[in-house]
Amino acid sequence: MSPDRTAEMNEPLAAHPSVEMVYLYYDNPEMLRVQLDCWNGYPKAMARIPSVILVDDGSPNAPAVEIVRRHGCGVPIRVFRIKEDIPWNFSGARNLGCHQANGWIYVSDIDTLLYENDAKVLFEDRPLEMGRFYMPRRVRLPDMADERPGIVNLLFHRETFFLIGGYDEDYAGHYGREETDFFDRIRRGAQKVKVDESVIRVMPPTLVPDACTQGRSRDRARNVALYERKLALGFPAPANPLRFSWERVL
Repeated sequence: MSPDRTAEMNEPLAAHPSVEMVYLYYDNPEMLRVQLDCWNGYPKAMARIPSVILVDDGSPNAPAVEIVRRHGCGVPIRVFRIKEDIPWNFSGARNLGCHQANGWIYVSDIDTLLYENDAKVLFEDRPLEMGRFYMPRRVRLPDMADERPGIVNLLFHRETFFLIGGYDEDYAGHYGREETDFFDRIRRGAQKVKVDESVIRVMPPTLVPDACTQGRSRDRARNVALYERKLALGFPAPANPLRFSWERVL
């Protein structure tokens, strides 16, 4: 090990706050295997290894826990399963993951890869400050073309999450706008910090066919109208989170 790396490993753990990474899963077995391989690189690069909270949003065909058990995971991982197959329940699934976390939370999509060196930059290379949330740079594979900033891919503190009320589950059952709603509320309650030195990579379905949720209607009309009503009201705090039954399976 290099002298610089030895010194870094000897820094107090408080200099590198623990981060828990929340990912959602819905019948994406091949993409999950790609993610597991990505996370397996973390121990060699980071002073304090992040842990994963994986939420299976009621997958009817390929439960996440079976993939994790067969493939293995090189970082600490907990797997939760929502017992009901609710269409587009991203807000509920993210609420479940964030409710299980402590301290700093990184929320992302199953199709978006944060490799170990970029995780180190995002989680460890600067002090993380309360009252701020952090956004890495986003590119699309395989050509690394820049994408618009991902309003899903955010690093924030648990206190900020509860201060703004978490994700709004009124959007569940229909496609879209729950991420925009959350982003609009978090940027009212905390300061945005762009971290362009940390790059996240979006995997397209042309490379991994199950990278995106399949077999669901993507009609946005109902949730667009709902978002507009909430915007007009100044985004009232979401109510009644975790409107479903769930269990920890790993």
